[in-house]
Amino acid sequence: QWNFNVERELLPGMAVEVAYAGSKGTHLVGGPALDQLADQYLPLGSGVLQNQVKNPFYGLIPFGSLAAPTVAYGQLLRPYPQYTGVTASNDGNRDSVYHSMQIKLEKRFRQGGTVLAAYTWSKNIGDIETGMGWLEAGPLAGIQNNNNLRQERAVSGFDVPHRLIVSYVYDLPIGRGKKFLGSVNGFGDKLLSGWGVNGISTFQSGFPLTFTTSSNSTNSFGGGSRPNYVGGCAPVISGAAQARLNGWFNTACFVAPPASTFGNLGRTYTAVRAAGIAQYDFSVFKGIALTERFNMQFRTEFFNIFNRVQFGPPGEVKGNAQFGV
Repeated sequence: QWNFNVERELLPGMAVEVAYAGSKGTHLVGGPALDQLADQYLPLGSGVLQNQVKNPFYGLIPFGSLAAPTVAYGQLLRPYPQYTGVTASNDGNRDSVYHSMQIKLEKRFRQGGTVLAAYTWSKNIGDIETGMGWLEAGPLAGIQNNNNLRQERAVSGFDVPHRLIVSYVYDLPIGRGKKFLGSVNGFGDKLLSGWGVNGISTFQSGFPLTFTTSSNSTNSFGGGSRPNYVGGCAPVISGAAQARLNGWFNTACFVAPPASTFGNLGRTYTAVRAAGIAQYDFSVFKGIALTERFNMQFRTEFFNIFNRVQFGPPGEVKGNAQFGV
């Protein structure tokens, strides 16, 4: 991991901090292409790879497809033919790298209050996703070809290039001792003094899309299948999110790959992303001085005050009716 930052006061009560944070994960050992045929066998095609031949494990394995008298020829060409699926609990042959620029701007007001803005511009790249997907809001992009991890290098499914958070607390300059009506007392003091507002506004880019196909025709006996991108086609559809719910992107730009081939799309697709975040949380509060030692505060809080909907990702499986919806 790498980190450094520079902080400087621009004006009285205003400071800016610029920082860089990065990390790199490097594989320790190489590893076999678990659960997948070597690429050299794919040209044999489905006529050969799916052809049923005598099962050498018949009678040795009591359940599943390997308990039948015959088995697909391609199954016997897998790295571990005695299993119909093999996964690694921890992949030791993967790499990742993260870079980010972080800017924080803070302004303090003499009459009471502060504004803090924090912006992060980042990129998360790798050929692996997190092992704890339940912790992530973004998608987890699967591997298409375990035999060529260089082609699986892409931004992560939970990559967020832009994130801005603005938080503020402000005491309104009205009431006793303030700029306006500063000499008010009695009932007027109780009514007008002590008001303030605070809030948090969050803006974030959407996650990349992770395209797959409804059927895996690669005949690779493992891995995944992704569509082909049609060269020269414009995938982006302009307009507000509400106007694109039935067509988030141009689905004609993506087609299923020919049999026994891999799709040319990367592990994630960034030309079109899922919906981002624009949320405003706001509160109003009023403090009342009961005695010199005791104060009481009333607070009203609004989470997502503008009631902005957060749309989920569009359908990402080519071949399904909900593709792009």
